[in-house]
Amino acid sequence: MDNPVQTEIENYIAASRIRTTRRRIRDARTQFEKQLLSLHRKEKALWDTWSKRGYVPLEPPVMKGYKRFFVLRDDVAKGRNATFYEELLKKINTYEYSHRKDFKVKKRSHGRKKLVVREQQLLQPDVDHFAKLKLTEKEAACFEERYFFYKNGLVPQKRMVFRESWRFVLRVRPNMITKTRAMMPELLSQIDQLRNYLQAHFLEKKIRKLTDGKVYRWYGWLTAEKGKYIKKRTLQQMLQEEWYDKI
Repeated sequence: MDNPVQTEIENYIAASRIRTTRRRIRDARTQFEKQLLSLHRKEKALWDTWSKRGYVPLEPPVMKGYKRFFVLRDDVAKGRNATFYEELLKKINTYEYSHRKDFKVKKRSHGRKKLVVREQQLLQPDVDHFAKLKLTEKEAACFEERYFFYKNGLVPQKRMVFRESWRFVLRVRPNMITKTRAMMPELLSQIDQLRNYLQAHFLEKKIRKLTDGKVYRWYGWLTAEKGKYIKKRTLQQMLQEEWYDKI
């Protein structure tokens, strides 16, 4: 028979909502996890603000090497279709940057290194990229399908190539930097303080477990099978071991 005093105490605890020891520990852990998630959201918001910081004008502008791009040839620019090819060039133009004005790079030829001009082509998109360019029917008619073998490629890849590339010529201009990213030292200081707090209290793994559901550990090397070491042997040694020794 239950003790009536104990039963009355339990009923009083249940009616008065007094937390048990287990409940207090669980509530404390829940509150701690909420604080960690709040810190994680704050860190993410700070990094988003940092990544979306704007640009400020750079006075005076700084020259950093050269850039090379395509422009309309003089006779095409004076023709009646200049506007059409100018709009098309905006979609397929490419830019190259170099510290040399002649855009030469070193290439090994017959054991010696030589300076050769770096090649530059108009945009040669694949089929999926070509569809994203949103070209008109007249613009799309200027392209044709071609197959290319790239380095270490066994299967040719189909590319859409502009047929009349002679209409454009390369032009080299100084690469002038007129703006730079805003520094925002106060925001960077807040990010560093929050990061140092999380690292000093070893909270990063706990946050990763709460957000991703698991903690990444590199324990795979303990159970991975070690590969066999294949000793380098000559053909004569292999024949000696596999044939003559067995006979």
